[in-house]
Amino acid sequence: MKRILFLMFISVLIGSCTTSGVRLVKINNAIDSLRTVFAPDPRTAVFNITTLDNNGSILLRGETDNPEAKAALISEVGKLAETPVIDSVVLLPETSLGDSTCGIVDVSVGNLYHSPKYESELVCQLLLGHTVKVFKKHHGWLFVQSADRYLGWAQPAIILRVDSSELAAYKLKQKLMVTAIYSILRGDPGTQGATVSDAVMADLLVPIGKEGTSFKVQLPDGRTGYIAAKDVEYRDKYMAEHKPTADGIERIALKMVGFPYLWGGTSTKGVDCSGFTKTVFRMNGIRLPRDASQQVHVGQNVDPGPNFENLKKGDLLFFGKKAENGKPEKIVHVAIYLGDGYFIQSADRVQINGLLKSDTAFDQYELNRFVKAKRVLPPSENLLEKSSDN
Repeated sequence: MKRILFLMFISVLIGSCTTSGVRLVKINNAIDSLRTVFAPDPRTAVFNITTLDNNGSILLRGETDNPEAKAALISEVGKLAETPVIDSVVLLPETSLGDSTCGIVDVSVGNLYHSPKYESELVCQLLLGHTVKVFKKHHGWLFVQSADRYLGWAQPAIILRVDSSELAAYKLKQKLMVTAIYSILRGDPGTQGATVSDAVMADLLVPIGKEGTSFKVQLPDGRTGYIAAKDVEYRDKYMAEHKPTADGIERIALKMVGFPYLWGGTSTKGVDCSGFTKTVFRMNGIRLPRDASQQVHVGQNVDPGPNFENLKKGDLLFFGKKAENGKPEKIVHVAIYLGDGYFIQSADRVQINGLLKSDTAFDQYELNRFVKAKRVLPPSENLLEKSSDN
């Protein structure tokens, strides 16, 4: 009798565990579906959720930056759980940050890392005067999202944290944009003053006034300095006068020939392949996503033709592996077409190469992995740079 009762107990216990396991599988499948809807790209959205069977209740842990995603999560899990649901999901920004959940980049080029440590992978760079969202703080690092939604970890010293009203006031201020490849802010007008900061192309500065051949400008933290007038233009004026054109894209791209390749680089101090295309198009009023595998989703597909005769100057070229044998397409590299079979890319350094065997700089390696071409010109409205974004 005792043996029979013991076996019955084990059977009930196993049945209970099986039921719990099946329920968790259904819940996790639902979470995966929600992640596809609300955060299909973890580089630009946060939806890190885990589940745990907590003494018969379902414990939800993790974080998201989307209130709608969290509401949908609680609703869907509540329908499937058939038991109490314990909500331990953090909605970013963390409340411990207080009101200062916005930030303004306070150095010429700020590095954004994959993890909160210097030895982590460099994933992107932030430019002076541009804004970020601050989501959380961990071990002395800030987890932030750039104006183009890219996520990463930055050192607090490179970002001036502000509240929403301070950010709104900053965005209303007129901005000067650095148009030179590189420049120096000095403590006095001219070239002899002490260095206040360096500046690179696409950095933003708040003008205070003009003295001779220099602008007096203010940095986000209140420091002031002088920059050569020839190195900057009023941002709105520049964008109005430099409409996106193929010639404009070629002009900026050629200025960067010979610049070093830098994994994660998106500034004129060093660029990776997509950082190069992003920088060139940004200076032509077009906002491209950060990575090549993201940039491939913008613009219109172009049939290049057997000898690339259908391509136009300014088209984006994508490289990697074509979809085949049930495996999806994989994009790992991007370049800009210049015409007549030539293209410009950041690979080891920014350089011009050719797709045709008759070209003097023919690149067999890139030809072998060419996948497709996309045409971004003329740009759609959602790709245009807007002053209010910064």
